[in-house]
Amino acid sequence: MRCMIWMLVLLCCMTSLPAKDVPLTPDSAHASTGEAVNFLIHLNEVVVDKYFHNGDWEKAVAAIDRVIALQPQGLEAYANAAWLLWSTGKDARAMDYYQRMVDANPKNPEGYFIVGSMFFGRRRYADALPWLEKAEGLGITSPHRHLLGHTLLKLGRHADALAFWQRVLAADAKDDVARRQIDELKKKPSAVPAAK
Repeated sequence: MRCMIWMLVLLCCMTSLPAKDVPLTPDSAHASTGEAVNFLIHLNEVVVDKYFHNGDWEKAVAAIDRVIALQPQGLEAYANAAWLLWSTGKDARAMDYYQRMVDANPKNPEGYFIVGSMFFGRRRYADALPWLEKAEGLGITSPHRHLLGHTLLKLGRHADALAFWQRVLAADAKDDVARRQIDELKKKPSAVPAAK
C-alpha cells in the first residue's frame, strides 16, 4: 500500500510540473507542490472513508494522521479523529487530538468551540466553559457564540448568562436568540443580582 501511495505521489508531482520548455519558477514549483499535497489529502480522505465504513476506526485515525501531517492548520481532521476516538471510549486519546488542534491553531476560535461543544454535548458544562470563553475571547460569532450563554445557564450562573446575552444583543440588535434569553432570564428572580 505504501509503495502504491509513493508511486501516486511521484506521478502527481511529475504531472503537475511545467512542460520541459517552460522554466520552473518558485511560484510554479509552489503551485505544483500545493497540487500534490491536495491530491494526497484527498487520497487519504478516501482511505479514511473506506476504513470508517468498514468499521476499522483505528486505521481511519491513522489515515487522518496523514492528513494532519499534510495540513496541520486544518481543524476538520483533528476533530474527526477525536470524534472517532471519543465515540469508541478512548477519551484521553481524543482529548490529545483536540489539544493538538488548538495548539496548531491557537488564534482560531472555531477549534476552541469544537472542544467546548464536545464537552457541552456530554453535559460536562464546567469543562466546556473555559473552551467556550476562549472561543468568545478570540471573536467567535453567533450562532456558535450562543453556546457560551447556554453553558452559563446550565451551570446556574444566571447573572453571568444575563450579562452575556446583553453583550450579544448590544453587538447585534437583531439577535432574536439573545432577546429571548434576556426576556426569560429577567423573569427568573435568580437572574438579577441581589441589591446591596
